Amino acid sequence: MFDQKQKSLALEFARSLSKRDYRQAYNVLSLNAQSQLTEDGLREQFESMIPLDWGDIDPIELEENPAWDEMFLYVVLGGDSYSEAIIVNSFASDDEIPKIDSFQFGRP
Repeated sequence: MFDQKQKSLALEFARSLSKRDYRQAYNVLSLNAQSQLTEDGLREQFESMIPLDWGDIDPIELEENPAWDEMFLYVVLGGDSYSEAIIVNSFASDDEIPKIDSFQFGRP
């Protein structure tokens, strides 16, 4: 089960991305995740899912479901026509600071 700090971190990550603040979003990632993806790569992946002309990303919220609550956090990114999602699979601690270690963009 994910704790409240992890849930808050997943929402912070999604909100930073929705503001197109890729530096802030990148800083929420663990050193391990950063070693596998550059800040520009993060931007490219996010913008391939949600292009610049998407409009407002609203709502941004955790969708909780007993079927997956033990496995991942599902963050909904709402839009005018349809929604997308960020799935956060795992967390790590870098110098005792919680960070996102594994995630994927898009709905399952």
